[in-house]
Amino acid sequence: MIIDNNYSISLSFFILGTSYLFWRYVQRQQSTAQKLQITYSKQTSWIWGHELEIFQHEASKMYIQWAESLGSVYRIKPGLFQPDIVVIGDNSAAHHILQNCYTYVKPPTLLHVVEKILGHGLAWAEGEDHKYQRRLLAPAFTSGAVEAMTDDIFSCVDRMTQTLRATLIDSDEKNGEIVDMVPIMSACTLDIIGRVGFGHDFDGGKSADAKAISDAWHQDVVMSRTFAGLIAPILISAFPWITSLPLPAFRDSVARQVVQKIAGKLISDNSNNTNVLRGRDILSILLNGTQNSKENLEARLTTTELLDNTTAVTVDFILLRLAQNPSSQGKLRDEIRSVAALDYNSISKLEYLNAVTKEGLRLHPASLPTERVVQPILTESGESVSSFAFKAGQVFRIPWTVLNVNKQVWGNNADEFIPERWIEPGGVPPADRLPHGPWSGVSSFSDGPRNCIGYRLGLVELKIMVAALVRSFEFECTEAKIVQYIAPSLQPFADGKAASMPLKVSLAPEM
Repeated sequence: MIIDNNYSISLSFFILGTSYLFWRYVQRQQSTAQKLQITYSKQTSWIWGHELEIFQHEASKMYIQWAESLGSVYRIKPGLFQPDIVVIGDNSAAHHILQNCYTYVKPPTLLHVVEKILGHGLAWAEGEDHKYQRRLLAPAFTSGAVEAMTDDIFSCVDRMTQTLRATLIDSDEKNGEIVDMVPIMSACTLDIIGRVGFGHDFDGGKSADAKAISDAWHQDVVMSRTFAGLIAPILISAFPWITSLPLPAFRDSVARQVVQKIAGKLISDNSNNTNVLRGRDILSILLNGTQNSKENLEARLTTTELLDNTTAVTVDFILLRLAQNPSSQGKLRDEIRSVAALDYNSISKLEYLNAVTKEGLRLHPASLPTERVVQPILTESGESVSSFAFKAGQVFRIPWTVLNVNKQVWGNNADEFIPERWIEPGGVPPADRLPHGPWSGVSSFSDGPRNCIGYRLGLVELKIMVAALVRSFEFECTEAKIVQYIAPSLQPFADGKAASMPLKVSLAPEM
């Protein structure tokens, strides 16, 4: 009887598995994407598709390599026999998809990642909900609002540079100290997030909340490079219902929990005393800008896109590029020291700093590739149209780096760090050939109605950090082999160590 039961169970699983594979096969055959080119190699997995090959290589390396051999639009096979994904490396096609963001929506896999880190906020919302939340947030990210936040940014950066200077002065190494820049940059950006986002002090990364966020984020980075990190998004994509299971991996991020606690206390204090929030931080601006109904407060609380680690990572890689290019570093230092004092206006006018920032963002966009799914469309007559060129449900993947380093657009030196290209005549292709978005020429802040609402704040933060560091310190490369992986956003790995960027740092020579 036991044998019969085991046989029945095995037969049931066999039938279910076979039915699933047949269903996926039929889906693939009916897809318009089948007409696009695809690549195969010894590393292409029959069960994990091209995802395993992408995972095993540096961030965007395979996307770039395939684009050079197949063209800027091609297809790849995802894991678990799901329908093929169309990879978009063409600026015009990406612009069309991102401009029509309410037709091309986020797939379940990407939504889960966003929800876990940021909650049901602006990055997660779709359609009318997204439009509503964007309108609520807009007052906090105007040019004037960002300028008013720069004092807090400079204060946090000054604390960071003083700590680094003290480390070098106390060191026995008189010719420079090897310093891991990742924890220093991460602590500084968390400090800035606390100040400009909530008027909260994370004490230079030393507070209990800051340490909890840092430890949890590091665990996420490490986990992302394990086999579980490979298969988790594949499983979520194939079986979206799995995220409803009570598993630790699907709980809210520690960073989100901490910020909810901090912001919740501020909102509670403000409800009891309307004079509590009068600062220039984002939450204060939002709370004081409209009626403080519970609905509005919760909407503003969950829509802040302040927890990403993108600024810190981009600064890390800009410092690495400057260490690899001493002449560029020296040229930038001379420009920065040419102004009497660094403030919002002087930072905005530094031409070479602007070029270095653009080149760093072009080569090292910190966000993971975005994905969009075609939705059914209603015509004016009310007829539901399921396809134009692609059927509803087709997934498009847009790797930002591919848009930024396309050799057909940028030329053979597309992957080189050359800030001068943004200054010299003819160094940058015509605007109609470049990626689109709120900051001209780079795709790193996305495009269309869903572009990064905080890009102005991110740029100011990035420029201030780079300017303050290069003005006071000199950076050189070490013998460590540094590679970049998506884990879950762009992260440096040094000799296999996760989230690590060792550079030789010394006090910059006096003028």
